[in-house]
Order: sequence, then structure tokens, then C-alpha cells
Amino acid sequence: MRRGPLVLGAAVAVAAVAAGVLVVRDDGSGGRSVDASVRCSAGDVDALDLSDPDQGEPTWSEEFDGAGQGRAGLDPQRWTVRDATTLSFDQARIRADNVSVADGTLRITARDDAAGDPSGLRPVTTGYVDTIGHFSQRYGRWEVRARLPVAPGESRGLWPAFWLRADDLPGEIDVVEAWGTPAARPRDDMASQYAWTVHEDTDAPQGYRRVGGWGSAAGPLADDFHVFAVDWVPGCLRFSLDGRTTGHVDLDQEPRLAAALDDEMNIRLNLQVGGRYWGRLDPEQPGSTRLPATLEVDHVRVYRPRS
Repeated sequence: MRRGPLVLGAAVAVAAVAAGVLVVRDDGSGGRSVDASVRCSAGDVDALDLSDPDQGEPTWSEEFDGAGQGRAGLDPQRWTVRDATTLSFDQARIRADNVSVADGTLRITARDDAAGDPSGLRPVTTGYVDTIGHFSQRYGRWEVRARLPVAPGESRGLWPAFWLRADDLPGEIDVVEAWGTPAARPRDDMASQYAWTVHEDTDAPQGYRRVGGWGSAAGPLADDFHVFAVDWVPGCLRFSLDGRTTGHVDLDQEPRLAAALDDEMNIRLNLQVGGRYWGRLDPEQPGSTRLPATLEVDHVRVYRPRS
């Protein structure tokens, strides 16, 4: 998509592009707001950022200041900390003890615990938190500032994720997923890359629709905190890393995805361990997965479009 300059006027600003315009309206108080009906094909998608006060306003945030009195230091009115369960597609057992809050940071830690699983199928424990039944929202911006435990060459099977799932529909938005190395499949510079994906159906039935892409940081994702975000308005999803667009989905061109996402979305944060595609734990490669390993989260913030 060709982009044009943003030209500001007294009451209306227009970003001219070949396909159309992005309208920015004066809200009557000196501020400006992006038209909530903007489509990806009708403007400069890079300008879509609902954390900008001219475009959006905050609706929910978690700074992990330790104020919560519930399990793992999280407010039970805002978060569910899963315990004594598993997922169907990895090698870990989920325990609440693997989630903690300290020094303004949420920590989800994967630990070696082979003795706790005589079957040998799930030799590690990990953590998982979500906002199901506590908070969900349709349209807006969701961002996480996190450091991902995918250190080069010593994180095989580690799979941190920040994602959204529809409350009552099958749609899913993966804001960030990353996988540790050495991976089971070759991909250049994987330690610096993450994936974003939009799913028509989280159960991935045969023939379902999904669209995704990759974003890259300047260095390994394990070295520093980064802000991963998605901005969602009717017709458009913009994915970004530290404010830089890494991909977008024009939902006007993806009616199946648009229908699957037509719902409020809840938040999920977890650190899975072991997967079929990018690699399971490999006991024959000592040191390929160094545990414990921790997903560190500085904040989660949610905004909604001004209208």
C-alpha cells in the first residue's frame, strides 16, 4: 500500500493515499480522533495507534504493582491464574505456583519437574493467566511490554504468547508468539523474530482460514523488553513492535475472519513448552533448553477508539 503524508487542518486532517483517505476529526475540544470506521485500504495504516490520545482512550491496564491480594499477587477480580491443568498440544503441566508478581513485573516461569510426572510426557511445569469472565472488549488496542525467554541456542521448545480469544465465537488474535532455538525447522535469525496471527477458528479445523506474519527486533527478543501490540478497528487490524508496523489485515478482504472476530475479546498470557512444529524438548541435546526460564511482563494496557 502506498502511503501519503498526514496533512493537518483546523477541523479535518486527511492522509492521502492511492486507495483513499484516513479522516482525522476535530473532537470539539482541540483534540483529534481517528474515524473508528477506517479501513486498512482507506488510509495510512501506520498512523493507526489507539494509544495516541488523539485516537483512543485507556479502558483497562495492569501495571503489576503487586496491589492484588489474590493468588500469585494478581487481583482475582481481574485475573484467573490457572492451576492443576494442561493444554492439549504441549509438554507442560500448568501450576499457579509458576506465576508470581515482583518488582512491578509479572513472571511466568517454566521449570524442570520430571519427578512430578511419572509418565514422562510432561516433564516441566509452567503458568497461564487470563481475563475470562473479568474483562473483555471489542475493538481497541491491546499492548504488552514483555521480555521473551527465547535466548539463542538454549531455549528449544519455549513458546511465550500474548493473545486474545473471542468470548462466544471461535476467532483468535495472536498478538505475539515466539519460539525458542534450536528449533526443529530452519528459520534465519529466529531469536529476534516473533509471529502474529489471526485465526478463524482456534481449534484449527480442516479448511479454516488464518492470516499471519512475522516481525523482527534489532536483536534477540530475550535481551530486552519490547512493546507488542495490535490495533483493531472495524475493517482493520494493525500489528506493531515498539511502534513500528509489522503487518496488517484488511478485514474487508477477509469476511470469514471478520465474522469470527465479531465479539468481545479476553486476554491470555502464557508460556507453553514444546510443540510439534517448532520443536519439542530434546533430552538428547543437553543445554538446548535451559530451565528455569521466565516470561517477564512489565504491563498490559488496553485502549478503545475515540468516536
